[in-house]
Amino acid sequence: MENYGLCEYLAIIEPNHLVKSDIVAMKIRCRNEYGWKSSPPHLTVFNLIQPMLSEKRLVKCFERNIENISPFEIDFCGFDYFSIPDYTLYLKLKDETQFSEMTSYISRFLKPVLKSVKGYPPKYNTKNAHLTIAKGISELEFLKVWPKWENLEYTSSTIVNQILLLRRPFTYIRARYELIGRYPFIGNGLLKRQTRLF
Repeated sequence: MENYGLCEYLAIIEPNHLVKSDIVAMKIRCRNEYGWKSSPPHLTVFNLIQPMLSEKRLVKCFERNIENISPFEIDFCGFDYFSIPDYTLYLKLKDETQFSEMTSYISRFLKPVLKSVKGYPPKYNTKNAHLTIAKGISELEFLKVWPKWENLEYTSSTIVNQILLLRRPFTYIRARYELIGRYPFIGNGLLKRQTRLF
């Protein structure tokens, strides 16, 4: 990885083992029955493009502020979809409030340390948090099978108590992400302490 190149930084939350197992089974079903593609089970918190030279500052700010967040529970309830640009089938959250508050807080404390990268603004998942089942589906394919999923009942929950920060080179060739670190939530509330840059 070149020192002066750009990197893609992805922050995710992994569901617990039980939910992960259920989602993997759904993803396998979609792949085997419909040929749909997917990724490992996760909820995206943010996606950033940054110069590699800025990584130390970004990570230091991230790890010093993420501990202010308290663990919380996410409840999943049923399925929904996005249709732009292609169709995405996902497991929806019963209530997105805490997830949104967490993501907004992270956005605020990272903003001062991020470098502007033309054409690639930071993407924070402050609304429509979801756990993807399958993506990149054509309209025709999706509408054929959506009735099977639309009324399918599924409820579960997971405790959110850490964020995984991943990195890969930002190139036309999609490399695999590598783990930078796991950052636990140990606070007693989102804003118990003032945000610190360093």
